[in-house]
Amino acid sequence: MSARSLSKQARLLLTESRYLLPVIFAGFYMTVWLLTRLGLLLFQHALTQNGVAAVLKSLAVGEAFDLVSVLWLAAPMVLFLTVLPERWFRWRATRGFLFLWMAVAAFSGLFVAAAEYFFFEEFNGRFNFVAVDYLIYPTEVVDNIWQSYHTGIILTVIGIATLALLYGLSRPMRAAWLQRASRLQRLAFLGVYATVLAAVTMGVSPALARISEDRALNELAGNGYYSFWMALLGSDAPYEGLYAARPQPANLARLHRLLAEPAAAAASFAPDSTLRPILPLSPERRMNVVIVLEESLGSEFIGALNPEMKESLTPQFDALTREGTLLTHAFSTGNRTIRAIEATTSSLPPLPGESIVRRDQSVDLFTLPELLKSRGYQTMFVYGGRALFDGMGKYLSHNGVDRIVDQKDFPDGTFTTAWGACDEAIFTKALREMDGLAATGKPFYSLVLSVSNHRPFTFPQDQIKAEPRFHRRENVVRYADHALGRFMREAKSHDFYKNTVFVLMGDHGARVYGAAEIPLASYQVPILVVAPGVVPAGARLDTIASSLDIPSTVLGLMGMGYDSKFFGHDLFRIDPSAGRALMTHNNDIALMRGNRMAVLGLHESADLYDVNPATGEMAPIRKPDAAGRELIEDAIAYFNGADRLYRNGAYAFQPSRAQERLAERMSPAK
Repeated sequence: MSARSLSKQARLLLTESRYLLPVIFAGFYMTVWLLTRLGLLLFQHALTQNGVAAVLKSLAVGEAFDLVSVLWLAAPMVLFLTVLPERWFRWRATRGFLFLWMAVAAFSGLFVAAAEYFFFEEFNGRFNFVAVDYLIYPTEVVDNIWQSYHTGIILTVIGIATLALLYGLSRPMRAAWLQRASRLQRLAFLGVYATVLAAVTMGVSPALARISEDRALNELAGNGYYSFWMALLGSDAPYEGLYAARPQPANLARLHRLLAEPAAAAASFAPDSTLRPILPLSPERRMNVVIVLEESLGSEFIGALNPEMKESLTPQFDALTREGTLLTHAFSTGNRTIRAIEATTSSLPPLPGESIVRRDQSVDLFTLPELLKSRGYQTMFVYGGRALFDGMGKYLSHNGVDRIVDQKDFPDGTFTTAWGACDEAIFTKALREMDGLAATGKPFYSLVLSVSNHRPFTFPQDQIKAEPRFHRRENVVRYADHALGRFMREAKSHDFYKNTVFVLMGDHGARVYGAAEIPLASYQVPILVVAPGVVPAGARLDTIASSLDIPSTVLGLMGMGYDSKFFGHDLFRIDPSAGRALMTHNNDIALMRGNRMAVLGLHESADLYDVNPATGEMAPIRKPDAAGRELIEDAIAYFNGADRLYRNGAYAFQPSRAQERLAERMSPAK
């Protein structure tokens, strides 16, 4: 058979046979993805910020990600059409099924494109671990989307567009039934398709998207489906094999030096873990501990941290800073609430992939509530939403928290959003619960998580009204601040107040934005410590701090001696130069100290940057000096060492009990 004849048969196979359907499918998705990328490039002002060459490179790399993604998406259809006998293919029922398949594919493609636009608007990135987590807990997410956006209108427009598209393609799709495809032709097509799919898949990797120093432009070069799949595969990926690693003895030796401080000398560490005795440096006070995690309260909103603001959105928080000590350079470990829960309870560095809050092996870990419980404390978690979301309730109940108060415990008629009861209701409930705990005569630990400062940005306007001059997010920040101020004012009238350490802090920033590889400004959060007679009133602490420093700092303020495995520092005791922040962003993990940051990435990459902690600007250091190389080794020790300790059970509070409880959970139900 001549080359011309083969070429003609191949053309007919792709344009007039059953295989026209996957060709239409692929062409549709490639077009939608290209238009989505162009729209996001305009939204990001990418051309003016990066220039024509970088944008063209982003588009070219994007086509590679789109190609591998569409080949995998179309593979089920190609396989189905290949194995389907000719006589079945011509049945009316089969045609109806394939037409429905194309309709669902068109609607889904347009819907996901819209979802990706709004996701990028919020997180400045393609679908990632956040999208994976949200998909697992659809109740809150679907309600939030419905309340936050004009979802009905969007779905209607997508539906009309789908019908119009199918009508326009009906004639060429009908032509697909006219040309027969022999078994040999179908097998040959499948073989060529599989070969191309394998070749393209091997040629594309996440590293291909690193085309510039602009993180957002790199995200735009990717593909949402591809990024989502990579996040799904890496949700609990092992550290080693993906990130730079060192032998554990070397990690631990370095960690012992890094974690040494006035209350714990390096020589006192256990050789195989971070366990060391913490000596009391002041008389012990058996104080209550209340940690308030304020949803999405980034430092950018706080007037006390931004004196240049014309009008502060947080007058209540600003006033509270005169009653306690404000940490001015504090950073969250991640951009999800569960990362804040993880950090403030376990004091572990944020391991790459899935938060330990979501992992099954997170049972009886060395946590602040577990430690306080062992000292006779009562322990409680108060949340306005459902505690099952993100596994928060399960994690806390398996790690020292005895009482879980969540949405079901609030009275009917409470103002709620997709995420749960409003902040005023949460704090009112928390005060009542704390009164009950205090009445027993035993000290207590309470973790309180707010919800209002989140999309859909709605709140009860009985006490504070939305101001037209502010955006919706700014108005909900004002409400969250009002509720927090009311909580602290009312707490003063309760007997337990004078014997309580309050930690008021943001769980993470409001949204992820910026060009930096690690969007530092999005991770900066306010942390205010209020403890009457214990911490200086009106003071400011400029030491670089991490949310994982909270357990060690709280215990230090109470003068408690204990055996610790925590990775955090007592911020009131360490030398300011020892301050550092650890964080994770997508697949990257980072350590910042002073004005430098070491970033560890996939494929064992390790990069060093000069950073400005105040502005978040980062400049790559191409040739690290000795100090830079040491910072990279410190980062490896923190993350690699923590990952090994966690996975081998060495971070358990009581190792034998942890194994028993984990076995109980993993055993088949009787």
